[in-house]
Amino acid sequence: MLKKLIAVFLILSLAFTVASCGGNEPDADTTIPEPTQPAPENLMDILDKDGAKIGEIDARASCTAMNGGIFYSVFELQDSQKTGNAYYRFYDTNSKQDVYLGTLEGQGYEAYFTRTELYGIIYTLAVVGAADSDAPIKLMLLALDPGAGTMKTHVVSDNGFPYASMAVSNGKLLIMNHEMTQPRTDKVYAFDPANETITEALSFSSATDSLRGVSAAKDGFYLLRLKINNGGENEMFLDRYDNGFGKVSEQSVNEALIKATMEVHGIMSRQDALNELGMYLAGFSVEDGRYLFYENFGLTRVILDLQTGEAVLVKEDLYSLTVGSGAPYLYRMDFDPENVSEPEITGIVEGKLVQLDFKPAEPYKLIKDVSHSASGTWLVRASDGGSVMSSTSVLYVWTES
Repeated sequence: MLKKLIAVFLILSLAFTVASCGGNEPDADTTIPEPTQPAPENLMDILDKDGAKIGEIDARASCTAMNGGIFYSVFELQDSQKTGNAYYRFYDTNSKQDVYLGTLEGQGYEAYFTRTELYGIIYTLAVVGAADSDAPIKLMLLALDPGAGTMKTHVVSDNGFPYASMAVSNGKLLIMNHEMTQPRTDKVYAFDPANETITEALSFSSATDSLRGVSAAKDGFYLLRLKINNGGENEMFLDRYDNGFGKVSEQSVNEALIKATMEVHGIMSRQDALNELGMYLAGFSVEDGRYLFYENFGLTRVILDLQTGEAVLVKEDLYSLTVGSGAPYLYRMDFDPENVSEPEITGIVEGKLVQLDFKPAEPYKLIKDVSHSASGTWLVRASDGGSVMSSTSVLYVWTES
């Protein structure tokens, strides 16, 4: 049943990503990509914050703001298959160069929400093989160097799962995976970029403790863990670890998350809220040691104050968390310029909710993606909201002053 649910979600996600991207017809002087990647049929414009065109890339691109530019992939399914080739590239907004980084063959799914960077290298997680297959699939760590134009692949696990998670802590990458072994375990791996090694750091039995995400802290990291109480209610904990992988503390966030989730449209009872807590996560972060950002693959998006136990912001599935290495923001996907003065792109700065000062030009009223890099590069993907076959998308990219 789980694999059927995964398959349905991945197919729907892929259909939305590929079909709804839209784009503009390529200009006559468009540079054709390297032979390793088929030439795009449609392109979308890259604009600065004021709307001036600075370039263009494949309209099918799955994009994320990274320091100095746009990291993106283009995924092409093989005929009648659930896997395909994924082409990874980087558009440098300073040099206006579109750099080919590499191809991952046989990719089934990229955990797009894990994309991050460390020491100038971009990292993402992907599985090789069909995600709903009964056969084991590999969880791969991709290390992409925009400066050198290269991609390296590292096998994290031979028993991978699509909804993995990743964070940077103490100069290393921490990777959480649900191991599809028998008996099943949830593991945290550490990748050391100095010697390019992956080691197992922590392991939990999935029968008693199911990990939901990993997030960096100033001198360690956090794990969000669902305690499985067979015959009773499960309970969500936020666990704090030091850099030596020693557990420092645990804090139950169960009642706070249940209370917040009960405010979400469609959640009618405590049992509905508990079911929501059982969902895998698309976004999880702890900021300033106080604010928990939470987005699952169900309905719930919450910013929780860990000190007071109160929700700072609660939204439904029309909202999503930003990705990338920058501080998280929660944004509303649809945007009606006739009724709203500006899109909702909300973060926390010095303990207060703030709105990103940005509004796309007409006719763009659908916000598809927002991402933010550690150095302050922003990317907003906006669409005119037309039909699947006729919609047009643009990318707004700028760097904070």
